[in-house]
Amino acid sequence: MKAVISMVWLIASSDIQMIGRIICLLLLFVFVLFLAYIAARITGSYQSNVMNKQSNIRIIEVMRISTNKTIDIVKIGERYLAIAVCKDNVTLLSELDPSEIKEQEKTLEPIDFRQILDKMKNEKSKKD
Repeated sequence: MKAVISMVWLIASSDIQMIGRIICLLLLFVFVLFLAYIAARITGSYQSNVMNKQSNIRIIEVMRISTNKTIDIVKIGERYLAIAVCKDNVTLLSELDPSEIKEQEKTLEPIDFRQILDKMKNEKSKKD
């Protein structure tokens, strides 16, 4: 009888230890994801600030034509150029008059994942 009770106790304690380990692993996983998110936000804002302030080259607008072809408006120094970007090459289309360009200030707004999820739910419910 004593042996059976001690065996049940061993099994129960090992189950509790296993659940504790799983909970610790999940908490560690969430913590690592949080750190990765913070690191991505910091490096993204740093790179955008550095690139915008110290660069003579800026991409003003990009229009996708197909999966691997785009037309880009690029500002190099004080000149605006329209270029075609394909998989293996870049072709100058024309130089644009600066008075024709409507530049928009790029501001980094925080991404609201709740809005994105709600939008996806609404689109899925419309399909059903």
